[in-house]
Amino acid sequence: MVSEEKLRIDLPRINGEAKEDIAALVRRSEEYYFAQIQKVASDFEAQFPENPLILLAGPSSSGKTTTSYRLQDALHRDGIKTLTVSLDDFYKNREMAKRMPDGSYDLDDPEMVNIGEMEQCLKKLEQLGAWDFPIYDFGTGRRKEGEARHLVFDDHTAIIIEGLHALNPIVCDRPFFQKAMKIYISIKSEYYIGEKKILNTRQLRLIRRLIRDANYRNSNLQQTLAIWNNVVSGEERFIRPFRTRADHWIDSIHFYEPLVYGPVLNALFEKELPRGDAGQMVEFLLEKLSYFTDIDQKVVPKDSLLQEFLILT
Repeated sequence: MVSEEKLRIDLPRINGEAKEDIAALVRRSEEYYFAQIQKVASDFEAQFPENPLILLAGPSSSGKTTTSYRLQDALHRDGIKTLTVSLDDFYKNREMAKRMPDGSYDLDDPEMVNIGEMEQCLKKLEQLGAWDFPIYDFGTGRRKEGEARHLVFDDHTAIIIEGLHALNPIVCDRPFFQKAMKIYISIKSEYYIGEKKILNTRQLRLIRRLIRDANYRNSNLQQTLAIWNNVVSGEERFIRPFRTRADHWIDSIHFYEPLVYGPVLNALFEKELPRGDAGQMVEFLLEKLSYFTDIDQKVVPKDSLLQEFLILT
């Protein structure tokens, strides 16, 4: 079980470090993140191969993708092979989903994931050493016909199972998964000036998401903000209640990241000029970021988790 207590970051100190030695601040931030990855890998290796399973969950824009890759890298360095299995590939056909009040499909509902089928696939993989796993196409809302991921497993292989519901009791309470290492990934740090909270975890994740969607999902600020409340609703129902069940909470904060995001989000805002509530929300977030000293995103290392959100050249 992990604590929900947040880390308080002294915002003026971060600004001071950035002005004095930005390279040192970047290095300290990256080392903080990587040290957590290494701790998780070491703890997992202590129980491997008796337990080959890792369950990884986290909310939107928490850094799940990069964290999964970095964890795999750490295990590979110690001679453990890895496979990843996504809960997304076990989604049922979209038309089976319940409707939200706005008429959209509730794809966050855990009943939309065929957990029993995933468990059977994993059991076959362990028993036979190889098995075909389905591939889900979110564009069509159905599985890809005639296509599969052929996975191969042996006693030197760890299996990382990632997805929105990976820590949900519908997964964790099944006997097959009860010994699995449970990892929650999200921001766990907030920025303060004295006793005044300036930037909280959800606001920072929203900033990440706005920038990521504009850079990589062909979604403008208005479109991302239009669905944000539904995203948060899904997190509140299906992720937040179960995060303390994790064995490890990886804090994906990079202390210097708000300093990078200010100029990037402002440029997106000036290019698009979103209307109504969306415009007001972006202005609110930019006001939050105005407390931070602006720095160029060129300081971000190419292998940083922040590459999930920024286009690094």
